[in-house]
Amino acid sequence: MSEKRVVGVMCASGRMGQAQVRQLLATGHSPRAFSRSWKAVAEEFRSVKAVAADFGDVESMASAFEGLDAIFSTIPSFAGANSFQYARNLIDAAKRADVTRIVHNSAMWAPDTPCGEPLYDLVLELENIFAASGLDVTIFRPVLFMDNLLTRFQKPDLVGRGLYRYCQRPGLMANWISMDDLAKFMVAALDRDDLIGRRVVVGGPQTLAIEEVVSILSEILGRSITYEYESPYDLGVRMHGVLGLGDQFPREAYAEMMRSFYTFNNESAHQPFVVDMATVLKEIPIHMSTLREWASRQDWSLEAKGPVAVGSLAG
Repeated sequence: MSEKRVVGVMCASGRMGQAQVRQLLATGHSPRAFSRSWKAVAEEFRSVKAVAADFGDVESMASAFEGLDAIFSTIPSFAGANSFQYARNLIDAAKRADVTRIVHNSAMWAPDTPCGEPLYDLVLELENIFAASGLDVTIFRPVLFMDNLLTRFQKPDLVGRGLYRYCQRPGLMANWISMDDLAKFMVAALDRDDLIGRRVVVGGPQTLAIEEVVSILSEILGRSITYEYESPYDLGVRMHGVLGLGDQFPREAYAEMMRSFYTFNNESAHQPFVVDMATVLKEIPIHMSTLREWASRQDWSLEAKGPVAVGSLAG
């Protein structure tokens, strides 16, 4: 039987964080949620202790980390230039609180050496900070989330218009993974000292072409879904408005970042979205959901009034 631990979950109110809390609870661990908006999450997490911890304040994090056995680390998506300092602050706080075990979620693929795509190279640089910390660190690199289909820039079109509009080139192959399955890998790493110092790319159990994804969504939603290719730049412009990023990034800069990022994803020989999961699962055996299984569990309805319901069973 695995040892039960008290595990701090960074960015706990986001969908990735909620998935991590859920899987810790499911396996008998005691999660501690670090979030400033935890009160807004689902009833299923009502028993979880929530603590405020500011990435910019080492003292507040060190105090919040007291009594933890491990930390599930995720750096906020839009931290930008603050990302590196946030990582250093988290490491400093963990050391002050005598927490030596960190399982870090990079939230995307990363290369083992710089690849020339600025966002992926930034993720690698961030990983290197954790790897050089002297702590017991395992890093997971999830490639493409099923849960992205439930976001404000996807779900309304899928449900309301029967349209999947995105910038993945026709024929692009990918191992879509659910946020809950990523969380299962992170939980499994708690009992695996042999994974300390490792960086593990993870995806879903199937390698699917974008056309196969559309077919599965059509089956689950009970209507024909059409795929419409959108240029990466145009997607960046659209996402900037939908996500309300005006105060964080200039629109043109964000659109150009998306152009560079998804041009790389579509064309690079690295194939950032493809993973040999048979090898991964042989080493770290967990039960994973196929895209069809995951999609069949989600709430695809739209609210009659008010904002679009974008939640999922993963948060």
